[in-house]
Amino acid sequence: MPTFIGLDLAWTSHRESGICWLEGETRDDVRCTRLEAAVCDTERLADELAAVERPLVATIDAPLLYTPERWAEREIARRFGRYKASPHQAHYAVRKGYTAGIDLGEALEARGFTLDPQSLLDGDRNVRVAVEVFPHTVHVRLFGLAERLPYKPKGGRSAAFRREVMRCYQGHLQTLLEQEAPRVLAHPQVEQALAPSTAANARGASLKRLDDTLDGLTCALAAWLLWREPDRWETIGDLNGYIVAPRET
Repeated sequence: MPTFIGLDLAWTSHRESGICWLEGETRDDVRCTRLEAAVCDTERLADELAAVERPLVATIDAPLLYTPERWAEREIARRFGRYKASPHQAHYAVRKGYTAGIDLGEALEARGFTLDPQSLLDGDRNVRVAVEVFPHTVHVRLFGLAERLPYKPKGGRSAAFRREVMRCYQGHLQTLLEQEAPRVLAHPQVEQALAPSTAANARGASLKRLDDTLDGLTCALAAWLLWREPDRWETIGDLNGYIVAPRET
């Protein structure tokens, strides 16, 4: 039975990351086994993934491959700019020393994983692969949005505004899970993450934790859908650095 892992990876190892594990092979049996926001040690996290002795797709919101020739973010900004969905520049992160994704990618490669998404996109069901995703592209395409969900703490957004957007985010995830992976909704941590009261009561650290948790769930759902329907996805970029995103339909 394949495993699908979503990671909203923090830029630095002392901050919490959103983590979600799904298992299953069909729409009606895929289920959640773990959902949380937690501090992740790179080597320990790589060991956890390597210990899974079956096909595994990990989708990670962080640069995994990087050279100075990386151009994926520019192309994402060009294609998704009208949705106001442009990612952080990997070049900036690397200059600042934020290399958690790159470090994790190297650790996973050392344990036998591939970071090249091509075999997965070609329909190989026995892969052990980690690929980079950007949640806002997943939201725009799979939720059918006209504009990204502005739930990040930028531009002086108030906590009340962010809570309202989080509630919208919860609703979109609930609907998509009902369509694509209904058993995932039975997990207690998923129920809590999607409960309207969780967003309504979120303050300070708990608001950030909800942000991370929902993004981790988004990434894991992307991993499941990538494996199940790879023709709905494309690679933007190359092995200098890329992001896998849903195709426009």
